[in-house]
Amino acid sequence: MIELTPLARPYAKALFASALELNNIDEMALELKTMASASMTKEVTSMIENPTHSRKEVVNILTGLFDESISPTSKKLLEVLAENKRLNLLEQIYFIFQDLLEKHKEQNSIEVMVAVEPGHEAKESIEQKLKLTYGNDANIYFLKDPKIMGGLSIKIGDETLDLSVRGKVNKLVNQLNF
Repeated sequence: MIELTPLARPYAKALFASALELNNIDEMALELKTMASASMTKEVTSMIENPTHSRKEVVNILTGLFDESISPTSKKLLEVLAENKRLNLLEQIYFIFQDLLEKHKEQNSIEVMVAVEPGHEAKESIEQKLKLTYGNDANIYFLKDPKIMGGLSIKIGDETLDLSVRGKVNKLVNQLNF
């Protein structure tokens, strides 16, 4: 499988520069989030991958989905991505755009890796404790990874706090091997 980040980075950087110039980076982030989540639905994915639709048709359908809720810049992004057969990059473009936005605003980005989606109360409790420690403007993302078996792993910048079952098992194995 091809790593999409290098392909998405130029689009995200150009979009961020444009949004910064137009002074609408927060609005662009919301639009991009909406477009990325819509692009991941089964219906939209199959429509994008359907070779019977022309690129123009795909763009018209997508812009019709969002109606007046997206800016001309976002419409232009969809056109460029469709023209280059890169509509599958929308989600990755969103993640890179978010990283650029957080760096611009000097915010912390915190990834919480869990084996199963935590309940609402557990999620709120984790968020409150992390925001208390790292500031209320910290962006917290919950990601599912069944490989960690249980517990959670928290990544803040280049630091990782591994409280997962898998991490503890690996630590125990390493201790037994030495």
